[in-house]
Amino acid sequence: MTSTPEQNGHSPKLIHHLSRLSDSIFALAMGLSIIGFDLPDSVTSINHIEVKNFLLTQLDHLSTYVITFILLAFYWIEHTQKFRYYKRSNEIYLWLYLFYLMFIFVVPYSNALTIYYPNQAIIKIWYSSNIFLIGLFSFLNWVYATTEHRLVSSNLDIKHIRAISIKTLIEPAVSIITIAVALWNQTLWGYTWLLVIIIYFITENFLEKPIKEVKLQ
Repeated sequence: MTSTPEQNGHSPKLIHHLSRLSDSIFALAMGLSIIGFDLPDSVTSINHIEVKNFLLTQLDHLSTYVITFILLAFYWIEHTQKFRYYKRSNEIYLWLYLFYLMFIFVVPYSNALTIYYPNQAIIKIWYSSNIFLIGLFSFLNWVYATTEHRLVSSNLDIKHIRAISIKTLIEPAVSIITIAVALWNQTLWGYTWLLVIIIYFITENFLEKPIKEVKLQ
């Protein structure tokens, strides 16, 4: 008698459940990242000048939130792209992905620390390390799933697998750079995250042709 995927612990239904859980975690992480913002001490007797000054003081906080939101957005896009290719799952992959989601959910805390202690290099290193660990587990998940086409279709082209692997390494690679920048110049730390966007679109253009060719085959 031939065993079914469910009996082997490789139920395709697990992919659907994991995708729904991931979307919920990403949504919560993106929403909770706003909690680090301050409110005026008094909302009854504040004048327009005080409002203006207060809003100006929030610009640094806003920039930190924008960085966090964009980084999470890139990870979410990456997550949705990968899940198109998964055909099944297993217990090892589930645990790897749960660790990935755990570090995603730590991001709002890291974001709040960065807002409350903007001049502390150790806090910026903590934040960068958090983003690095997300990228590391994202890469490990993909490598585990695609090795010998373990959890993906056997027809998935190796060039396409490598292209996604390269894109997965962008965020953790930039995270390592930001750790060095935080030790050298904290002012440039926030700007360094722009490398994620720049490298992503450069890589996307270089990898776009092979990916399209794979889809046409």
